[in-house]
Amino acid sequence: MYRVKLPLLLLCVCALCLPAWTQENRIVIVGVPLMKNAAGRSVPPSLEQERLVSYLNHQKPDKKQHIALQGVPLEGTTPEEVAEQAKQKKCDYIVYTTLTELRGTQDSYQRPPGTIETNPGGVWSNPNNPRAQALEPEYRATVEYKLYRADGTAVSGAPFSYQQTGMETEVVAQIMDRIATKVFAEVKKGGGPPMQE
Repeated sequence: MYRVKLPLLLLCVCALCLPAWTQENRIVIVGVPLMKNAAGRSVPPSLEQERLVSYLNHQKPDKKQHIALQGVPLEGTTPEEVAEQAKQKKCDYIVYTTLTELRGTQDSYQRPPGTIETNPGGVWSNPNNPRAQALEPEYRATVEYKLYRADGTAVSGAPFSYQQTGMETEVVAQIMDRIATKVFAEVKKGGGPPMQE
């Protein structure tokens, strides 16, 4: 009799736990319009839009809240066009980005107060130093992001700065990666969208 109860008990426990193991992630759709440029230099906005969409799509799903992100590009040029496309693509959030600074070591710029410095230990090459061995130019970029719910309610936003040697587009790409991480953190903090029925 003991042998019959133990397998039955294990089967009941497994059956009760199965819904917790198989719970699907709620997909949070984040619309990404083209990046605006307010800097003296520029990078291709469509390239950075593609990167941000890709970084959002590669965020690991949250196991506790069962939330996953899906980034989708929005091609509208006005806020009305963006809102209409976001509605068509069933976006839960929209993240706007603006390139506010992109400069090389020879350029001067005063960053806005409240900017989040993502690599404060970055070192600018000194062209007057004979020991300087920078073979590639060094760039600094600042991108401001603003995250909104689909209904237009502002969620968060801040400028992110980054500097490194290499291509201008790669410096901006580093910031886009950090923005994707920040967007997911804000979505998780808000609990994601309501459950769809």
